[in-house]
Amino acid sequence: MSVLSILIADDEALTRLDLKEMLQGAGHIVCGESNNGLKAVELAKSLAPDLAILDVMMPGLDGLETAKIIHSMNIPVLLLTAYSQPNFINRAEKVSVYGYLVKPITERDLLPAIQIAYARWREMQDVRTKLENTQLELQSQKLIARARAILAAREKVSNYDAHQLLIQQAMNLRISVVNLAAQIINQAKDYLQEK
Repeated sequence: MSVLSILIADDEALTRLDLKEMLQGAGHIVCGESNNGLKAVELAKSLAPDLAILDVMMPGLDGLETAKIIHSMNIPVLLLTAYSQPNFINRAEKVSVYGYLVKPITERDLLPAIQIAYARWREMQDVRTKLENTQLELQSQKLIARARAILAAREKVSNYDAHQLLIQQAMNLRISVVNLAAQIINQAKDYLQEK
């Protein structure tokens, strides 16, 4: 497992110390520590850790609300708690945490939980990137199809010939087919508005 920079937030100083020793012993970097949720959010903003480990019960902003905010910063969260009741687990599920450990925490439990939480987060990042790329590709294909239809009607040629014309014009102008398609669509809109 790669070295991670980790933010720890727990209102119990002894727990923070134990966590820090376990994490540093495993080669990770504890980039920040907090005894409350608000400070943890501030540290997450300024330090941009690879992972945050939060206690559920903290003064001010509790761990679940803190997790929600930190998750919105695209930082994976692992929750620690002395509570294993279903209502805490259900709330944790809704704020998109990547792991949930019940105290007392041992190195045997903590290190695999960190590894799995970080791996799941990375998988989600990959899925999100693929989805964004797929959406961009779909938008590009729609633009090209609209431009091809405009060219086919304007030049009175088949869709195939319009597509070939689109490719040839893009090559001649040294721009992408998508950019040319956008230009053709905008020109067609301008033409229709002038009428």
